[in-house]
Amino acid sequence: MRLLIALALPGLLVSAAAAAPRTVEGFVVESTGRWTEDGSRIVTEARVRTADGREVTVSQLGGTVDGLTMRQFPGPEPLVTGMRVAVEAHDDTDLDNRAHLVVDDVRVLAMPAGFVRTGPTKGGKSLFWESACVFLVIDADGTKHLPGETELAVIDQAIATWNTASASCAYLQLKKGATVQHEVGKDYTNVIKFRDSSWCRPKIKDDPARCYSEAAAGLTTAVYVDDPMSARDGAIVDADIELNGANFAISNNGVTLGVQPCKAELLNTLTHELGHLVGMEHTCRVADDPPRVDDLARPVPFCTQTSDAKIIDATMYPFQDCGETKKASLEPDDIDFLCKVYPRASDPGTCDEVEPSKPGCGCASSEPPAGGLVLAAVTSLWLLRRRRGIVSA
Repeated sequence: MRLLIALALPGLLVSAAAAAPRTVEGFVVESTGRWTEDGSRIVTEARVRTADGREVTVSQLGGTVDGLTMRQFPGPEPLVTGMRVAVEAHDDTDLDNRAHLVVDDVRVLAMPAGFVRTGPTKGGKSLFWESACVFLVIDADGTKHLPGETELAVIDQAIATWNTASASCAYLQLKKGATVQHEVGKDYTNVIKFRDSSWCRPKIKDDPARCYSEAAAGLTTAVYVDDPMSARDGAIVDADIELNGANFAISNNGVTLGVQPCKAELLNTLTHELGHLVGMEHTCRVADDPPRVDDLARPVPFCTQTSDAKIIDATMYPFQDCGETKKASLEPDDIDFLCKVYPRASDPGTCDEVEPSKPGCGCASSEPPAGGLVLAAVTSLWLLRRRRGIVSA
């Protein structure tokens, strides 16, 4: 037996040398599992973006498809979106002579930050949009803090930031509609509204004004199906974003007509709030938050008890400095959220607005009928102002 092993080794060494192994180092920007044609194995195709901006697709044995995971023990770490890795791989072909860059080993340089989803419902579901499109309108009053219609261009930029990230691996797209006179509320219209004079939802016939914390520069309110007996449990039917121009000087690249001492960069604030709108929660907890876990089942820490850069530098971190801009771009955890919650493979194939009269919804009346779906609301506040010009949530 020892002789057979000794004779086999040179052949193995020659094969490995002929395969011309190479190293691909960078961030995994997309990771998609698929079944092979014969259904015998799962293969993951991962796109790795290198430091010089190139994207290299590598092929790894194993992965997750249709709720099933295949993995070897021992074996290389599975490639997932958001990882920073050094992948050892070699070129090879399949029986149809198609080229593949085959993964031999994975050295993990940094694991992705886990994302946190909004929820849960009473039935334990996280919130989500049913359609592939979320339609937004802009309140025509805009803000007096920015010259002309500057805010409209900034809103376009924030929407494009999320849509560009989604396009790499997900189906969800944000659609900006008309600029119209519109107040927030459960009406199946998702509105972005600036409040320059009063940081309150105004009084109505049978309810007084509802004022918010003066320390919050932004707020998102979602209305969603909350019925454990429904297949639509967790579906968002309305989400509105409000921006505080009463207590903050809303700015664009440091420029503002507001007089408040603390500048809140609109692109920074709105990019964060759009994260809430699509179903993301903060990366850490503040004092009154209930216990939560991220997508990797790790407990979400209190903000005061973590110094993890992946948490405090994230788009969905609930604290920012006056004039801060770093939340205007997305991090790997945001992209990972889009890839996993709205993956292309699960595209519903619809681009529809929420239908108030959708069968079984119970959405069209102010009181849900017996047996109808229950609607609930969740509000996310952020950016509490502090003495030294720091804002938090």
